Amino acid sequence: MIALFVIGILVFTGKLIHFALKAAWGITKSALFVIGIPALLTVLFVGGLVSLAIPLLLLALLTAFLWPVLKGM
Repeated sequence: MIALFVIGILVFTGKLIHFALKAAWGITKSALFVIGIPALLTVLFVGGLVSLAIPLLLLALLTAFLWPVLKGM
């Protein structure tokens, strides 16, 4: 009976760690998309790399507008 309890606790702990890593990855992706990409584009624009900032901005806009449409297919 104790062995089953220990196995159950180990499985439960593993599932919690897996859930925590998935949640952390989701939060990181959201933060980078909301804060990181606009900051990068602003720094590139101010730094004089407009020729690199404009295509990246267009790519980000296309991704933001087309991703929900393509995911719905």
